[in-house]
Amino acid sequence: VDALSLKENARGLGVPLAEEPGGFREWGPRLAARLSHTGAPGWRVLAPAAEKQELVEMFEAAGLPGADPESARVVRFEYGRPRYGEEITEAHLPQETRQLQALHFSKGCYLGQEIVERVRSRGQVHRQLRLVEIDTMTPPAPGAKLTRDGAEAGEIASAAYSPALEKTVALAYLRTPFAAPATPLRLDGVTATVQGPARI
Repeated sequence: VDALSLKENARGLGVPLAEEPGGFREWGPRLAARLSHTGAPGWRVLAPAAEKQELVEMFEAAGLPGADPESARVVRFEYGRPRYGEEITEAHLPQETRQLQALHFSKGCYLGQEIVERVRSRGQVHRQLRLVEIDTMTPPAPGAKLTRDGAEAGEIASAAYSPALEKTVALAYLRTPFAAPATPLRLDGVTATVQGPARI
C-alpha cells in the first residue's frame, strides 16, 4: 500500500493521523503514533492486547493488509533502516552507524563516552553503515566482503532479496573512501552499488 492510500484508508476508519515524526493522536482508548521501524511512511496503533484481532480484521477489510516479519525486514533494508542487535551492536561506534539523532553529546558520564567524544571532536570515522544494492537474487551472508578494484571496501552486516527491486538490498559497513553514494563495488564477481546512508 502506498503512503497516500495508507493515509486515506486509515482516515476512512476514523484513525487520526499525526503528520509530524514521532507525533501521536488519541483514537478512543488507543494511540495512533507516527512511528516506523522499517523507514517506510507509516503509523503505529497502540491499543490493548485484547483489541488486536479486531483491529487486524478492521484494517484488512479497509485494504490495509498485514505483513509478516520477513516482509517487514525486507522493507527495512529497502529503506536503509538499521536495527540494534542485527546491524548495530556493541562492536560499532555510534558515528559508524550514522544514527546521530540517537546521540546526546552533552549528557553526563556513560560507558564509552570518551571514545564517542574523541570521534566527534576529531571527525575521524573509518567506516560507515550504508545501504547497498547487489545485482543478485541470493543474499550474501553477514561478513561477506565487498571490494573495489581488488581492495577490500567493507563487509555485509545483513541482507535480503527485495522482490520489489528484483535485487538484493543490504546494509554494509564500508570503509569511508568507498562509502560515497553511487560508488560501484563487487561482491564475489557480482556488481554492487552504494545507495547512501538511507532512502529516507
